[in-house]
Amino acid sequence: MCTQDLPLFDLENNSTIFFFDQLIAFNQVYTVLHRWLCLGVCFIGVLLNSLHFYVLTRKAMRVYIINALLCAMSICDIITMASYFIYILRFRIFDSPSTTIGYSYPWLIFLITHVTSSIALHTTSLYLSVIMAYIRWTALDRLDAKWINHGALKRILIFTALIVSIISIPTIMVHKIVPVMEVLGVNETDAVGGGAKLEGLYTVQLDETKINGCALFRVNLWITGVMFKALPCLLILWFTIALIYKLVQMSEKRKILRGEKREKEEFQLLATSATPTNTTRDEPSPRIRKVSQCRNVSIDRTTLMLIIMLVVFLCTEMPQGLLAILSAIYPTHVHTMIYVNVGEVLDLMSLINCLTSFIVYCVMSTTYRATVKSVLCRPSNRRTVFKNTHLLLNSYRIQVS
Repeated sequence: MCTQDLPLFDLENNSTIFFFDQLIAFNQVYTVLHRWLCLGVCFIGVLLNSLHFYVLTRKAMRVYIINALLCAMSICDIITMASYFIYILRFRIFDSPSTTIGYSYPWLIFLITHVTSSIALHTTSLYLSVIMAYIRWTALDRLDAKWINHGALKRILIFTALIVSIISIPTIMVHKIVPVMEVLGVNETDAVGGGAKLEGLYTVQLDETKINGCALFRVNLWITGVMFKALPCLLILWFTIALIYKLVQMSEKRKILRGEKREKEEFQLLATSATPTNTTRDEPSPRIRKVSQCRNVSIDRTTLMLIIMLVVFLCTEMPQGLLAILSAIYPTHVHTMIYVNVGEVLDLMSLINCLTSFIVYCVMSTTYRATVKSVLCRPSNRRTVFKNTHLLLNSYRIQVS
């Protein structure tokens, strides 16, 4: 590890010692629960994201340009959770890290691939969320923008995947696979004499050569903290606030364009066409209240969906980015004393984040629920299919209005 880094904690202080003792004790208890929690989250996540992908690729749902991005995000989340599921089974349940000396070379290749691909795919999913927020923000001004078409979206997906793959290279370079006998400092004769079967076993270490040593380790932590976590979270925050502001701005502009005179004419038109009731002259009829509520609900649902996604992203990703940046500044104290003990909690938060899209859509979108119901229940008559298609078209009109 880095030998000349700045100290962050006073390791002679009793309060600091007590804090790290409690952190280590927490990690010892949580690590037993973590493997089973992640196993369940990954299993459920793969199933739900597969359903999410299948629903979004239905003919009625493909009319939305945003759903193409959500499909790509679902693929990233499925691969990430499936890889983590295999990792948990092989390295945390079948074998305990505290009792296992080493692994075969192919399994360590899988381990490094799992670490690198999980970071890259999850980062790709975050940047796709940024692009989705940007497209929604742009579409409120004009639907013929150059980014709102499937051809441009395909180029965006390829460009995003390429850039994330390039900046993930240091994650691969910072690790190396070494034989267990080399780590233990024994030769083949000593290993056979000791009765341990060490031949053919390998382990993973940080590359501490002059080329790839602490400098590359710090660079990798900076990239993880800034490019993989902090930057996408800040962009999501900015675009979400901008989108909410534009929704409010458009609502005010519609009121100004309608004017009081037109609003009164609409009020009178609805009042005359409504069924006579016992309401007073000053009190609007139930039909008028319903029209007004529907107009407000469409904006409120969009705003609430964005706020929920924003809170989830910030709560799950921003702490990891800040911790990674601190680890780059103070690698010995932060990385080895804090990150090692809370890393599994951060992994669980990222896995939960992979379920955000499906859960938010199910809770907030009537159209999505209708499509899921039609997929699972397989409607037997054309009337139900027509009803679901009608809901989809209405939802599309609300989103572009």
